[in-house]
Amino acid sequence: MIDPATQIPGVLIFGATGPTGTLVTNLLRERGIAVAAVLRSEARRGEFEHSGAEVLRADAMQPDSLASILESAVEGYPILLNLLGGNPFGEPESWPDYEGVRNVTEAAAAAGYRRYILVTSVGTGDSWQYADAAEAILKPIIELKSRAESHLKATALDWTILKPGGLGPPQWQNARGKALITENHGVRGLIDREDLADVILRLLEADSDTIRHRELYTVVDKIEHNAGVAQPFPLIKTTG
Repeated sequence: MIDPATQIPGVLIFGATGPTGTLVTNLLRERGIAVAAVLRSEARRGEFEHSGAEVLRADAMQPDSLASILESAVEGYPILLNLLGGNPFGEPESWPDYEGVRNVTEAAAAAGYRRYILVTSVGTGDSWQYADAAEAILKPIIELKSRAESHLKATALDWTILKPGGLGPPQWQNARGKALITENHGVRGLIDREDLADVILRLLEADSDTIRHRELYTVVDKIEHNAGVAQPFPLIKTTG
């Protein structure tokens, strides 16, 4: 049970149909938190409605579809969680990692949102200097995510950027454990989607002043520190 003092307000989720987005939606609903999942098609409406989530229809790549749903959602779902991301091994034309995220960011700011959590990846921004050969193949999509982060940071939103380590394909199961959450942009490692979902919930229930304008990295397994000691970020777990 969540202590009423730390009750998470309603959450609007973009990217809810991805593996991590589905996990987060279900965890929030299990805790009785109001969730609105933004879906591009009707294909999975029944699944999300069965969980108790409200389903809203919009396509992040079509900005004209965003304004009305965000304006109507901001009061009931005052936290926006953006998990949009393309398949790095798919066609680049389908990647929403910059254009889609930018469209959502601009619509959120126009609709009056304040709290905005964007999930990207280790390797973006200043952390690219520590990329290894394995990450180099992801450079095109990492560059799009980096541009989306820069765009978000130029807004008046109370943003937080979470950069998880390697996830792998949806069928992968990385080792689970205690997640390291740090501001050290040289950190590298892997994280299981269930651990990532847990970290996202911790951000959602954190005091907004604690995480405002923070770029946080999270990894669990095979952790490397390439820029000095990775001090844990003081994000206190408040739920059981």
